[in-house]
Amino acid sequence: MLSWFITFFLASLLFRVAYFFITRNYDYWKKRGVPYIKPKPIFGSILEVALGRAHPGKYIGQFYSKFDSPYFGFFAFKKPYLVITDPELIKTVLIRDFNVFPNRYFVSDKKIDPVMSSGLFAIHNPTWRWLRQKQSPFLSYGKIKLMVPLIQECGDCLKDYINDNVGKMVEVKEMSAKYATDVIVRCAFGISANSFVCEDGFRLAGKTMLSQSFMRSLKIFSYYYAPLLVKIFKFKFIEPSAVDFVREAFLEAYRAREKSGVKNRRQDLIDILIEMKNEGAEFEGFKLDEENLVAQAVTLFSSGFEAAASTLAFTLHELAVNPEIQRKLRAEIKHVVEKDGDVCFSGIQSMKYLNMTITETMRMFPATSFIHRECLEDYKIPSTGLVIEKGTPIIVGQYGLHYDERYFPEPHIYRPERFSDENMNQIGRCTYLPFGEGPRSCIGQMLGVLLVKVAVVEILRNFSIERHASTVEPVILTPFPIVQAKGGLPLMFKHLSDNF
Repeated sequence: MLSWFITFFLASLLFRVAYFFITRNYDYWKKRGVPYIKPKPIFGSILEVALGRAHPGKYIGQFYSKFDSPYFGFFAFKKPYLVITDPELIKTVLIRDFNVFPNRYFVSDKKIDPVMSSGLFAIHNPTWRWLRQKQSPFLSYGKIKLMVPLIQECGDCLKDYINDNVGKMVEVKEMSAKYATDVIVRCAFGISANSFVCEDGFRLAGKTMLSQSFMRSLKIFSYYYAPLLVKIFKFKFIEPSAVDFVREAFLEAYRAREKSGVKNRRQDLIDILIEMKNEGAEFEGFKLDEENLVAQAVTLFSSGFEAAASTLAFTLHELAVNPEIQRKLRAEIKHVVEKDGDVCFSGIQSMKYLNMTITETMRMFPATSFIHRECLEDYKIPSTGLVIEKGTPIIVGQYGLHYDERYFPEPHIYRPERFSDENMNQIGRCTYLPFGEGPRSCIGQMLGVLLVKVAVVEILRNFSIERHASTVEPVILTPFPIVQAKGGLPLMFKHLSDNF
């Protein structure tokens, strides 16, 4: 009996100590006069997100209209985070004072995950700036323009796939992922992934990277909200089996290209990396050995195909549930194609309604849940006097901004006209951020948008996009950190009687 009592007493004492340790900081924002999402024991303000009940972006976004302040706080377990909501303050953090907020708040530890921590997404400044400058030529305007024929070849495979499935239910997110995988792998590595006929290979690697299993969700969640778990359990951000496949495929192509010399130069990512390695490019001890080369390839592949696939899939869904917008867009495509005689880069770029449509898709369904930065030194906000302490995570929630009635009236309605030439001047800077903003904005945005445009043009020239009996409208997002529709995006395609 005494033994039981002692055990109970010690367990109770341990619980109280742990509870005090976790909750002792919960008055952090109150002391600073910052409105905040009230924390709950242990999980802080993110219980719904941690338990997989809420999408992170939408969860944070719902508080944008609840606080009359340029920012508000929340707690991830015991760690205070600051969400900035005022466009001028966002501009200050992402652009004007970038030197104070250059890094993403994200675990970057070479001992735990050498691939992810050495890639362009997670690597810290100033190595990040050097690395980005070196890779930028691959994604320049001129290089993107030269990629159009390669993208169109992948578009032909997409068209053939739809042809084979006309009148049937097509899960367009999976279809879009196959197409985007083919484009990224072809343009960056000079490899034919053949995702529409090959279920393993790069497509399987992509699926593995973005699996919504419990463990995968926990690992991604931990990299943003619970870095201690990453350090304790040595979580890898990207599934090792997927990294191993991309490593093997990339290095095989890399070594073959290196061996062939100038004869097979394509000026893709592989050629640029070969050139950097041959130059002995190095920055403050960061060398482009094979492992760091692989890191660039894995980062480009993992971040590139998913964002583009999501944008394409959601665009197709909105065109299906908004047939009048689909008809209007098809009319524009037909006019330009008939004028030019074929589909070309300049013609695609001249399609204003196409650009408006895709832009509106990225407003409603930004590929990421939020933009995140870390404050590297104590920083005083000039307009309010609040001192952001060194090490504080800063969050900019795209869903909060993109669904704010002040910037986008009736935000739940799909309306491409928001982004017409006449209306663009009314959209303030840093209220629309699908690619981030400032020096650390998405390096691959031009390629991503172009591959979506090519696919939409190819599809609308040949098919009508229609609802399927299982189509869900409005779309319900999964609680997974990466933006995905619950139950997928099932649609149906039919042949046009007068394709062009």
